[in-house]
Amino acid sequence: MARLIVTLNNRVLGNQSVASGQPVTIGRSADNQIVVDNMLVSAHHAKVNFDGQKLIITDLGSRNGTLVNNEKITRTPLSHQDWITVGKHILIVDLHDSLSLAATHAEQLIARSKAASDADQTIVLERDQAEPTWLSFDYLSFLSTRKEDFELTDPVVAIGKNPDAHIRLTGLRAWFAGTPAATIEKKGAGYTLNRGNGWLLPKVNGEAVKTSHPLKHQDIIAIGPLRCQLRIVRRPSH
Repeated sequence: MARLIVTLNNRVLGNQSVASGQPVTIGRSADNQIVVDNMLVSAHHAKVNFDGQKLIITDLGSRNGTLVNNEKITRTPLSHQDWITVGKHILIVDLHDSLSLAATHAEQLIARSKAASDADQTIVLERDQAEPTWLSFDYLSFLSTRKEDFELTDPVVAIGKNPDAHIRLTGLRAWFAGTPAATIEKKGAGYTLNRGNGWLLPKVNGEAVKTSHPLKHQDIIAIGPLRCQLRIVRRPSH
C-alpha cells in the first residue's frame, strides 16, 4: 500500500491511497482520483499504479510533463519520499512497505534536482528554481479505527481518556487509561513516547513502555483499544 500526500505551497491539501489493482490518475478532468485544477495540467496528466511490488508513475502524454524529484519522466518506479510535480502541486510518496527513511537522503535528491535543472532548461517548472529545503510531514495513521490521520504539529501530543486529550481513548478498556495515558513528544528531528499514568501501559511494537521510548518511522503504538502507526514523511519546501 502507498499514499500520495497532496501539497500546494507547502500546505497539505489531502492524501490519496494507492492499492494494488487500483490505479490512481492525476489531472485536470473531474474523473481523476486526484484533480488538479490548473490550466498547466493536462486533463489526464499522469497515472500511479502498482506493477507487482513496485509503485510506478507514468506520464500520460501531458503537455507540460511530469517531474519526479525535478527530473522529467515518462515512466519510472517510485520510492518512499519521492516527490512528484504536477503543475503547481507537489505530491509526496508515502510508501507504507518501505523499510526505513535511510533509503532516501535529502542531499542526494537535492543534487539530482540541481543536475536535472542544469541539464534540461526546456522543462517548465511551476515553482522557484531554488534548491528545495526539507520540512517534515509526520502523522499517526490509525489502525484500530477509521479516524482520519492525526498530523503531529504540536510539540507534545497527549493520549488518554481525559476530554482535553489530543487523542481521546474511548470504550470499556479506556476506563483503565490515564489522564493522559501517554504523550508523544517531539525531540529534535525525532519523537519519544512517554508513559503517563493509569493502569494501561503503552506499547511500541508489542513491547511495554514503562518510562519512555524513542520512536521511529513505522513504529506501531498501542494503548488499550488504540493502535496507530507513526509515519514520517519528508516534503520539499521552496
